[in-house]
Amino acid sequence: MPLPADAHARQQALDTRHSFAVAAPAGSGKTGLLTQRILCLLAQANAPEEILCMTFTRKAAGEMRARLIAALVDAQNNTPVENDYEQQSRELALQALARDREQGWNLIEAPNRLRIQTIDSFCRHLASQLAVDLGIGQLPEPSDNPQAAYQLAVQQVFAELENPGATGEALETLLIHFDNDLPRLEGLLLRLLSRREQWLGIIFSPGNKRELLEQALQGLIDETLQLASQQLMPRASDLAQLADYAAMHLPADNNHCLGLAGLPESQADHLPAWRGIVELLLKKDADWRKTINKASGFPTKKDSLQPDFAAQRKTEWAELRDWAKEQTGLLDTLRDIRALPPAHYDDAQWQVLEALTNLLPRLVAELKLVFQQQRASDFSEITLNALEALGSEDEPTDLTLRLDAQINHILIDEFQDTSTVQFRLLRLLTSGWQNGDGRSLFIVGDGMQSLYSFRNANVGLFLDARKHPIGSLQLQPLDLSVNFRSQANIIHWVNAVFAEAFPPVMDSGRGAVPYGHSDGFKPALNDPAVTIDVLSNEDENHAILEAELVAQRALQTRQQNPSASIAILVRGRAHLREILPALRAHNLPWQARDIDPLASAMPVIDLVSLTRALLNPADRIAWLAILRAPWCGLDLADLLAIATAPINSNPTPEKAQYPLLLLQLLKHREIGTQQALTLSAQGEKIINRVAGVIAAAWQQRYRKPLRTWIEGAWLALGGPAALGSDETDAKIALHQCQQYFDLLENHTRGGVTIDDWPSFQYAVDQLYAEPLADQEPVADQKPATNGSNPAPLQIMTIHKSKGLEFDTVIIPGLDRRAANNSHELLLWRERVNNDGSNQLLLSPPQKLGAGDDALYTHLKREENIKSRLENTRVLYVACTRAIQRLHLLFRQPLKNPTAGSLLASAWPVLETHVTAGPEGEPPLALANCAVTLHPPSSMENAEQSEEQAAVSVNQQSYSFRLPADWRSPFIENKASPNRNNSPTMAENKPPAIALPGASDPRKIGTLLHRTLRLLVIEGIEQWTPARIARQQSSWAIQITQAGIVDAKGALAVLNEALEKCLADHTQHWIFDRSHRQSYCEFALNYLDPKGRISSAIVDRCFIIDDTQWIVDYKTSLPTPGQSFDDFVRQQRQAYQAQLTLYAQTLAQLQPDPLSQSNAEKPLKNTTKLKAALYFPLLSHLEIVIDQ
Repeated sequence: MPLPADAHARQQALDTRHSFAVAAPAGSGKTGLLTQRILCLLAQANAPEEILCMTFTRKAAGEMRARLIAALVDAQNNTPVENDYEQQSRELALQALARDREQGWNLIEAPNRLRIQTIDSFCRHLASQLAVDLGIGQLPEPSDNPQAAYQLAVQQVFAELENPGATGEALETLLIHFDNDLPRLEGLLLRLLSRREQWLGIIFSPGNKRELLEQALQGLIDETLQLASQQLMPRASDLAQLADYAAMHLPADNNHCLGLAGLPESQADHLPAWRGIVELLLKKDADWRKTINKASGFPTKKDSLQPDFAAQRKTEWAELRDWAKEQTGLLDTLRDIRALPPAHYDDAQWQVLEALTNLLPRLVAELKLVFQQQRASDFSEITLNALEALGSEDEPTDLTLRLDAQINHILIDEFQDTSTVQFRLLRLLTSGWQNGDGRSLFIVGDGMQSLYSFRNANVGLFLDARKHPIGSLQLQPLDLSVNFRSQANIIHWVNAVFAEAFPPVMDSGRGAVPYGHSDGFKPALNDPAVTIDVLSNEDENHAILEAELVAQRALQTRQQNPSASIAILVRGRAHLREILPALRAHNLPWQARDIDPLASAMPVIDLVSLTRALLNPADRIAWLAILRAPWCGLDLADLLAIATAPINSNPTPEKAQYPLLLLQLLKHREIGTQQALTLSAQGEKIINRVAGVIAAAWQQRYRKPLRTWIEGAWLALGGPAALGSDETDAKIALHQCQQYFDLLENHTRGGVTIDDWPSFQYAVDQLYAEPLADQEPVADQKPATNGSNPAPLQIMTIHKSKGLEFDTVIIPGLDRRAANNSHELLLWRERVNNDGSNQLLLSPPQKLGAGDDALYTHLKREENIKSRLENTRVLYVACTRAIQRLHLLFRQPLKNPTAGSLLASAWPVLETHVTAGPEGEPPLALANCAVTLHPPSSMENAEQSEEQAAVSVNQQSYSFRLPADWRSPFIENKASPNRNNSPTMAENKPPAIALPGASDPRKIGTLLHRTLRLLVIEGIEQWTPARIARQQSSWAIQITQAGIVDAKGALAVLNEALEKCLADHTQHWIFDRSHRQSYCEFALNYLDPKGRISSAIVDRCFIIDDTQWIVDYKTSLPTPGQSFDDFVRQQRQAYQAQLTLYAQTLAQLQPDPLSQSNAEKPLKNTTKLKAALYFPLLSHLEIVIDQ
């Protein structure tokens, strides 16, 4: 087998003495290269932990680990190799195995010693160490709905509007600017909080904020002008002479080029002269001038101040213009100069920005407090905490020094998706590293595949790392070029199209990535590699016709190669509205990945209703929904009867319009036959069956884990049987239900309920139906087929297809644009300057209805340019998923493609090949590509397509319902003593129903626990009247989120408990965070008497002298008439066993070797133990254990 064209670069990459920045385009086998590099490092390492490999997804990390272990196992078993690459990997694996045996690592049996993890998980490890150092216990998990925390932080800061001080003044200034529109200001601050890692470094940096921000503006201007100077230098004198001549004939306020003898200096002060040069060459529409005239400073001979040179100057200008048009990248640079903002803010702009920059630190501090209150975080907080854990390059922390001693080699995959904060993290990890000191950094990425700007990815960081050192470490750039994935003709087509579509000049500040040509490795196949279907722009139903073409392309592929893997890739989920019905109409099975939101799947909607109903008997809408669900299926008449018929033993509650529906269901036999509203015979059968299940489920309330409880009720109701009769559809629906149950389990608090329903609902809304586990595509692996049954079509967004490959790829809707972003009030942009430093460009907030200022306009333009550049990369990623065939479909543009569409990025190349000439001439041929221009469809065909789509939609909307006499197959079919098979409980004694508000005390206790934790974290001495006043709004929001019925009473209880805690100075030592090994809500895992793993939370633990203290908070109060002594004795008896368990479990903990230098686990070096109950509402501490 011949060596790949880039074999030399691949061999260089295995030299572990050097650090590299590898550009690896699509299909170049970068995962294999990373695997080989790690094998080389293992062969030389003293411990596998010296090597840290980071990826961006858990799946990628898992696949990397699996490849490494597979290479070692194959080498150990001497599995035959098939090619040169496998032979090389075998030799490297044998060397690694030899080192493994020599050092006794046993990596095959202990693969977790390989430090291969995601960047997020590594950041979480670092942040966890910081949490230990600060004594705040375990690091909280990222919240599924951090938006709620952002909103709470903003509202608590808003509470300071009327207070004197900097925060109130800043809020006042901003509200005046926004015409007192508080919701608009809130929306702006929420967006800023969600992306705070982008601006936090600048806002929190020492020095004058205005100077820092204006330095960024000046740097932008200077670098743009420097680039223009370099590009124009060959004709500098000619250009200056023409600019001077033009200025002589222009008004005094527009002759900034007068007297030029050369190009202006490349500084912001000379921007007017540079703009004069731009006006000399460009029209108002930013294209090259075709002619020059008196208005531009080139009068006729009669009007010229130099009549002898008038004609000559015009000739010289035309020649210079033609030269300029040939200069690569010059047109974009001249356009950039015209769009440059001023180098300084005016006073009015800065007044608003100053208020914002003063407010943001206070807002971030409040968000930290909210996270502490909720024991939550978000990914930004974890990453920022990881940075804090490492300190700075000048002042590294103990953790940084430990890591520096442990880690000698770092490898990072997909580096083009790195954010600025993650890049700063890398700089800290490699601080002090130098070339040739035995340590190495190896980064792999592809700027052409950078798609995740919406996740703060900054492709400019990868481009810059290939030019400038990271700290003191200079990385050697390497370029891979061979594509091992696609057949040669696809590669030729991609090269031809994208070499023109990508920008010609690299710009790391903007993220402009030039195209890198790929070399083929696989031979070309017969027939065109690429087909393009162009629909007529005269077809109003073009989306339906396009969907039919997609189905036809899939059918053709199936006929030619039944085992071929096929993927349909779309920009957004909305593009599938017509395609999915077309696939169903042609009986083409498909699987969607992150396409179908679970929240819109009817089985999941019914499960959400069941969960809501069983958790809250007063949720009337939920109870009505489950009575209409397929497992019940009451018709509207029966539903009306059961919901509203008067029952003497179930009167309508006070201030309610209807009786409690749960009791209506359980007492349905009391509905009289003489009433106007009665149940039908079928309804009676259904209710008999359903009421028995509900009654039995209600008896288990709070007795079973929530998932077990809800899932059991669903099974008993006939949930699986109600998923339909089609085996495939039912299997998919059942898998979706299991996804819901998994989510429910993850959001359960205390095992039996959901404390934060809005967060759970948000999580449901964010969850998408997964492919079945045995049919999910794997990176670089085609989906398996099963004999004569071909694998289903894979449908996914282009972003989700990254890293995957398919024999045939179909990309419809290239002419459609992505969803529009609303007009943002404020824009900012991270920028990497020519020195490799990060800067922030920040516009002032815009007033509604006011014209956009120059800086805002500039940033908006930059945002559009970056979006256009990324669109090109998105299309490139989509096209390079194809192995054998690529099919593209779009509607012919009327003139130019819609801005923001994928077609727009490739249109300059494709236009002449997909558009007929003015006289109907066929388009120019495009190598390796077959283009079909579809004429307008006939009315008959259009109606037929619409009819097929409608039939398919109707089939999908059909609702299956269980028969009225359905019985569960799991229930023994025995004669029941009750002739009607109705439950005894439903007939005689219904279970006690907890009415709304019954769980309020438990929820209030949870909120109070959170507050007591804050006393420790913030310091009890910090709880001044102002701090207590701020807490009121936090409590109010949390009370609402918890669903507490008596909100006023809850607030009173919380205030009373807090006031008593603060007033009881004799017990303040409990909340002192300076104690040794001070923890709040310390999590414990232990084995219960049956050998099962259980968990518990210790509210407070610490060490004083040689005594380990355990304190458990209790909000209980004596019952009316109960004496204090009797109450305390009762509480001691109730919690003695629990406190004893805490003590025994803590005593068994062993020190953590990774953190023993910073913090010891509780009970280490202690000889005594005390466990107590603290009653904040009674200001009483009761010691239960003293040993």
